[in-house]
Amino acid sequence: MPRKLFDPYAVLGLPPTATPDEIRRAYRSQVRTHHPDTRTAPQSLAPADEQLRRVLAAYAMLRDPERRARYDRAAKRSPTAPRAPAETTTPTTAVTVRILGVTLRFGGLTVRRLSE
Repeated sequence: MPRKLFDPYAVLGLPPTATPDEIRRAYRSQVRTHHPDTRTAPQSLAPADEQLRRVLAAYAMLRDPERRARYDRAAKRSPTAPRAPAETTTPTTAVTVRILGVTLRFGGLTVRRLSE
């Protein structure tokens, strides 16, 4: 089953060229709409809470310039999968793999895990 892609711009209803002020305004508007204390219409709790979680995650990604730039680069690189790759490889004389805090070194390539 294909994984549903997360597009923070779509969640907040913004274009990718949105300014930080536009992102903040859209976030506040969405939070007022979906927050349990300010809902005007009685909504089922599960879908409304899930939408609020998406809004919070979208804002967390877009308010941080580094995370936003990383997302934008990944979206440009692959329009069907707008997320950063799990790892990248660069040719060198050794491979360094870090798993659960343990760094292992092998010959050949360096594999570096990108943080999200």
